[in-house]
Amino acid sequence: MYQKEFKEQFDKLTASVSEQFNSVPLDTLNELAKDFGQENSANIVIFDPNTAKTIFEYSYWGDIATEDLIQSSVLGFYNTETDIGYGFYAETSLSSVNKVTTGLRATLPFLFFISLLISLIVSAVYAYSLTRPLVKISEMSHKMKNLDLSTPHEIHRTDEIGVLAYNLNDMSERLVDTLGALQKANDKLEEDIERERALEKRRKDLFTAISHELKTPLTILKGELGGMIDKVGVYQNRDEYLAHAYETTESMEQLVKDILLTTRIDDDDVQLNFQDDNISALVSKICQSYEMLADEKGISLTYYCEENIVAPIDEIQLQHAIRNLVSNAIFHSPKGAMVDIQLANIGDKRKLTIENSGVHITEEEIENIFEPFYRTEKSRNRYTGGSGLGLFIVKRVLELHNFDYTMENSEHGVLFTVIF
Repeated sequence: MYQKEFKEQFDKLTASVSEQFNSVPLDTLNELAKDFGQENSANIVIFDPNTAKTIFEYSYWGDIATEDLIQSSVLGFYNTETDIGYGFYAETSLSSVNKVTTGLRATLPFLFFISLLISLIVSAVYAYSLTRPLVKISEMSHKMKNLDLSTPHEIHRTDEIGVLAYNLNDMSERLVDTLGALQKANDKLEEDIERERALEKRRKDLFTAISHELKTPLTILKGELGGMIDKVGVYQNRDEYLAHAYETTESMEQLVKDILLTTRIDDDDVQLNFQDDNISALVSKICQSYEMLADEKGISLTYYCEENIVAPIDEIQLQHAIRNLVSNAIFHSPKGAMVDIQLANIGDKRKLTIENSGVHITEEEIENIFEPFYRTEKSRNRYTGGSGLGLFIVKRVLELHNFDYTMENSEHGVLFTVIF
């Protein structure tokens, strides 16, 4: 290949000389020959073809070994006008090429291993850069399979791998939102189920208690009426036991009214009719209505209501609650006790307090006293202990109004407080 290229360059030189030979002086030809020798690392000679005398010579090489020698063909040119001719001859050595070739052959194994090592390193780096996002995507999909959607992966690429990672992250976010919505719906459903179960249990317990409460007076009433019909023993005095049967009927009527009221306000969906109303007038009216009963029982009833205390209330239901509180205070106080009722603005609060002296209740009773049909009077006598629904009605009415309330033992007796 080197020999072929050398001869092609010599042919270009001679072709250029042939075109200019008849018009170019010898000095110019010498310059062309010199340039050829320098560019092609060659020895070149211009000689007289007739005498073989050297006219110009450029030597790049000294002695050239036979095995390294590359010779060009000998070309001659003749000018018919001047009767002058020249011959061109060039040669070069393969020694430098052979040295390079020998050096390459010696270093080729090292170059091969270095190239192989570089190729392996580049391949490893490329494979790592290519497979790393794929490994992350695989980890992401494995976590998604286990519904672990907490840590999205950030892969900043714009190729197909980046698009895949973006789609997985987007799907993960959508799954998080969907699962969150499902969890909320499930929690709400569980709350509804638990509330329905509690309501059903409360209704069941209420109906059980109602049947128990009605059974006793019905049995008494049936026995008394049967005895009067058959004129047995003491029941021959019909006037006395008719009056007693009438009282039993009245107590049953009041119990039924309390049960109906309890059933109505115990419904979670009950709607009260709220209107701004004068609580001061309402409490004063209720207290006045119980003055005679307090006198009959020997109870000192005192009350003070600050004027024009107004709040949004359902008057009918709140009246039931306050009446139950006042009547409980009177009925459960011993003769000579005091029932004190206060309604006033205290700071930024509107507070109603009802305190009856001479009695205390245990902590256990305070915890259970608002349950339906619970009575602190252990004999469960309706005439001394009531129906057991009064404070339950109070609790539900105050809760429906969102009023805070407390019941506690005070220094003098029992104190019930309502914050409007």
